[in-house]
Amino acid sequence: MTESKFKVGDRVFHKSDFTVIWVIERINETEAFCSTLLKDSKKLVKENLSLNSIVQVEDNSATLIIGSRRRNNYY
Repeated sequence: MTESKFKVGDRVFHKSDFTVIWVIERINETEAFCSTLLKDSKKLVKENLSLNSIVQVEDNSATLIIGSRRRNNYY
């Protein structure tokens, strides 16, 4: 049995999509059983992800901001 660098409760990204943060619920030898909450539909999604295909979120307080609107009032 190999020691995994992941543990239950860790927040991870899938290597193919860094916009979704997954939370590990269970781990076996080769897979992590993860879940995420979709923001738009508030739907809980569960997925089995390979341990080789996930990367741990670096900072526990990390937030993903995709673009930001700034109002420009200088006319």
